[in-house]
This record gives sequence, structure tokens and C-alpha cells, in this order.
Amino acid sequence: MYLFEVNSTIKMNILEGEIAMENNVERKRVGAGIITMSVLYLIGQVFVIFGSIINIFFKDETNKILADAGMGTQVNIAQISITLAIALIITIAVILILCKKPIGAFVFIGIEVLSFIYSAIISGVNLYTPLNLIFPGLMIFFIYKKKDIYFVKE
Repeated sequence: MYLFEVNSTIKMNILEGEIAMENNVERKRVGAGIITMSVLYLIGQVFVIFGSIINIFFKDETNKILADAGMGTQVNIAQISITLAIALIITIAVILILCKKPIGAFVFIGIEVLSFIYSAIISGVNLYTPLNLIFPGLMIFFIYKKKDIYFVKE
């Protein structure tokens, strides 16, 4: 029976008049880099999700605005749906990363690779394409620094 807790990692155990210290497994914390990148990702993904939903529902108005601006492109529902699905999966993966679930890290890395390939196919590859790897690269770097949380071997 535990009488009182000294810290979050050490509890006093009183058994038959004897005091014994028991060390619990230290709670692993998500780093500041992961938290910062997660907040930035979540804010960005909220804009992508709302923008995609608005583009889906107001497709005709968006096409009219693009035509008035002189752009020859049209809103493609399939591309917007794929972008929306990627944004939702990234949001779920970031939330799982914040909850310290290893599946979140794997899903995040996988969907970022697929997202990069998809954007390279749709938009083409140019000199500025590697700039799209800055945020995912930083997030993967911070996840790797906390590999004892996300890449555990059991």
C-alpha cells in the first residue's frame, strides 16, 4: 500500500513498519521541438482542411474566380479530395505523436513521403521542390531525437 507520493517517480512504500523506496519507470516527455512542430502542423492542416472543404462546396465560384484572374486551371474535385485526405491523416498522425504513440510516427513519415511524391507528380519538380521537405524533415528529426518513445523494440 502506498501512503504518499514523494515525486512523480518515487513513491514511499510502507510494509510492516518498514519504509522502502520504489522507483517507477521514468515518464518520458515529448520534446519542445515536437510540440512546436505539431502546433505549426495542426494550424496549417486546419487551413488546408477548411480550404479544401470550401473548394469542394463552392467549386463553381472558385472556377469563376480562377477564370476571371486569367488562370487556365480548373478546380479538380479528385485532387482536392486527395489533398483533404492527406491533411486529415497528417492531423491524426500529429495527434498520435503528441499522445506518444509509435504508430503516429510511422503514419506521419509514410504519409509525408506519399504527400511529397503526390505533390511532385501534380505540380512537377522544380528548383524549389526541396523546400517542401523542411517542415517534414524537422519533424522527423525531432521524432528521431526521441526514438526511445517512438521507435521502441519490444
